[in-house]
Parts: sequence; C-alpha cells; structure tokens
Amino acid sequence: MLSRKSNHRSRNNTVSVIGVALGDEGKGRLVDNKIESLLKKPGIKSVCVIRFQGGNNTGHTVEKDSIKLALHLVPSCVMYQKAFGIMDRGMVIHPYDLKTEVLYVEKKVISLKNRLFLSDDAILCTDLERAEEVLNRVKTGRAKGGTGRGISPSYAHHYDRLGLKIYDLIDKNWKEILSKQYDQYQKMFSAFDIDLAKTEVPDYEKTLKSGKETSQTVGIKKEFIKKLEKARSFIIKRKMITNTYLMHKDLYKDSSKAIIFEGAQALGLDPWLGTRPDTTSSNTSVYGVREGTAYWLPYQIKQNIGIFKIVYSSSVGARRMPTHVDLPKNLADLPKNSSSEQKWAAFVREEGHEYGTTTGRPRDITHLDLAFIAYNARMSGVDVLAGTHLDIAKEDHVIKVCTHYTNKKGEYVAYQPGLRYQEDVIPNYVELPGWDGLRCRKARKKSQLPKNALKFLSFVQLRTGFPIVAVTTGPKRENFIALDGYNQ
Repeated sequence: MLSRKSNHRSRNNTVSVIGVALGDEGKGRLVDNKIESLLKKPGIKSVCVIRFQGGNNTGHTVEKDSIKLALHLVPSCVMYQKAFGIMDRGMVIHPYDLKTEVLYVEKKVISLKNRLFLSDDAILCTDLERAEEVLNRVKTGRAKGGTGRGISPSYAHHYDRLGLKIYDLIDKNWKEILSKQYDQYQKMFSAFDIDLAKTEVPDYEKTLKSGKETSQTVGIKKEFIKKLEKARSFIIKRKMITNTYLMHKDLYKDSSKAIIFEGAQALGLDPWLGTRPDTTSSNTSVYGVREGTAYWLPYQIKQNIGIFKIVYSSSVGARRMPTHVDLPKNLADLPKNSSSEQKWAAFVREEGHEYGTTTGRPRDITHLDLAFIAYNARMSGVDVLAGTHLDIAKEDHVIKVCTHYTNKKGEYVAYQPGLRYQEDVIPNYVELPGWDGLRCRKARKKSQLPKNALKFLSFVQLRTGFPIVAVTTGPKRENFIALDGYNQ
C-alpha cells in the first residue's frame, strides 16, 4: 500500500516566484524571464501566470523591446502572445482599476482579450473599502501601514463574511446588493460624523496619467453605482470572469501548458510571519497558493523560487528595520558631512532606482540582513533563491552585511517576526569587498562576473542555506544570468 507521502508528486513545468524580503524584489522581472525560458522547452505551447493573492497594493514591472509596464492587478504575462493570466480567488479586485490597467496595457502592448481571466470568487473591492481605511485612521488616530487601496478592509470582510465577491458584481440584482452596501457604510460613517460621499480615496486612473498620487471622492450613491456600472460592463463584455477552479483542473492535466504562480508583496509583509503591524493582509508564501486557487498544493509545484535584492534591501512603509540607513526623501537635502553609510545608501537609491513603481515615492534603504532573509526563505516554502541588483556595487565601497543580532549584553538574539522583536536588537555586520558594477552588467555568464561578486554569492548561500540559481546584473533584459538549477 502506498503511503500518502509517496503520492506527493509535483507537476512538471510549474514554478512559484515568492518575495522573501519586503517587496519590490523584482518578482515581475523573474516571472517574465521564466515565461521566456519555459516557452523554449520542448512540448510547451503556452504559459499560464497565476496571481493568487494581493491586489493593486503591489507593483510589478516588466520590460521588453523598449516597452516598460508597471502592473498592479494584471499578472506579469502581458509581453507574450503565448502567455495568459489568471487573477485568482485569493486576490482583491477593484473593478474600475482593473479596467484602467487593462486599457493601459493594451495601449502600450497588445490585446488581452482571451488572455486574461478573473475568478468569480475573487474578493470585490470598491471605493467603500478604501473609504473605510480613512475611517480606521480616524478611529485609531493613526495610520495602520495600509496603502489606502482598500486591501485590508476587503480581506477583513472576507473573514467576517460582510464583504462581497466578484459574483455579486455580475449578479442580476447587483445594483440592489451594492446599494445596500453603500447604505450600510453611510450609517457607519454617520456615526463618526463623516460624510461618506465627500471622503477622498485613491484615484488610480489619474495617478497613472500624472505619476503623482491623486485622489477623488466616493460620491453619492448614484455616482458610486454609475462608476461601478462602467467597470462592470467592461469586464462582462471582455468575458474574463470565469470559474477558475475548473480551469485549474484542466491546466493540471494539460502538459503543453507551463504554469507560474506569481506572488505579490513578500514574506516580510506576511500578516502572520512579517514585520507586524506594518504588513499586508494575505498569505504571501508558497502556502498561499492553496487558498488562493482552491486547487493547487505547494508540493505540486516543481520549483519554488524566493527572490530578494542581493546587495541591499529596500521597502516602503512605517517600519524601521535594524539595518535601516537614514536618508532624506529628497537626496538633494543630504548634508555634505553625511556618513559613508548615507553616501552608500544614496548611491543605492539612485543607481537601483529605488522609487515607487507608479508614484515615484522614494524607498527606504537598508543593509542586507541575512538573519531576516534566511528566516523568510525557510518559512516561505521556497527551495532556491534568485538575487537581483548584483550590479549595485562599487569597487571602492565595502558592502555591509548583517549576519545576526545581539542584545545590549552581547548575547545572540534570533530573528523572529514582529517589529517589537527588532526594537532593541543590535545588528552584527561583516564588511565584504565591493566590485565593479558596470563590469557586472557586461557579464553574460557566471564566469564573467567579478570575483568579489562570486565570493559574495557564495557567502550568502552559505549563511542562508539556500542555493542561488539566478541573478540579475542590471536593468536591461539581457542583464540576467541563470546559474545551476534554474532551468530544472
């Protein structure tokens, strides 16, 4: 009799891409590269990219043939005619933002008709949930680390069963359902003497056009319904809403289709295992694939890749990590007598273009923290790592790497999730020699990388216990080097 464990077989040509830092690691770029490599495999006719969690509180950048796209809801499959995407049931979907993003992609690249599918079981987000984030700030007297895009309230109402799904939006009585929800929110806002209709929420369409964060009001109920109706009509006309569970059953059996599970955010932002309270609201690990698809299990995925910035880390939010380097938002305000660390961080922000995908908001810069990365890699369920930004280095700049923490007594302190555990720890660093980043960008294979870069990779592998199977060596598409184990 076969044991249950012996039946745990992975499905060939399946990959997950998971962030193991604080987001913005380059997941979209790795997904894009994986599509290309999978399409070259014998017998593979198309690739399906599945987003299984998160919403438009994330930004994935893909680039090909001088075309650069910033994606938020749409999976990173858009550059390939032989690739298609699923926005699955674990996602939070704002219909109007989806419409805006689809039109934005099609204006720049090619049509997404018959290439983009949306689960009817996905979580519906409207401007009401976005307004609720404003109300929450009023209730608590402070921000909760959210993006203002309604993600947290939407997930919260999935659990308290007060929220809506995409199938409610396409129901024949949808106006009645959404009108009732508007009335409920209006009562809640009235209790705090706040006018729901005049509450300002993010306006993605205007933000996309201007490159600056722009807001709009929720509007009275009639205006709210009218705006939703435009998005609803667009989505229905595109015939993108479907039962994705049935798609997964067919995908599993069709060996001509490769599959990529594209994570949003990163394990450092996981609600249970991340830097709480400054976290997201969905399972950002490989294990999130289970509830995010209602079909796939982690052991069925052939290769699980964790991605991180290999020379440094960056993030946005209220958190302050132990390896944080103080920088002004505007680097022009950096004092002339700034420290060597600040000069290094300024170089990193500019050279690594550490600014928000859509808004251009500057990101915080931190030294690489291997205590943090090693924990996240282990808990995320990944098997291997991929490192980005190997070119963000200089020969005359040493690279500080945090190997572990101690307390004020000099005693070892293990990393554990939750910002309160990082408040008083002292990061212990080693200083490693830098290398020529420009030479790095010219490399097309491992043997052409600078020796110090190769030594750095070996050091990171040794300290984390995970093999590194790929690195990016610059901003261009050709700045990618696959190492042993990448194309398994």
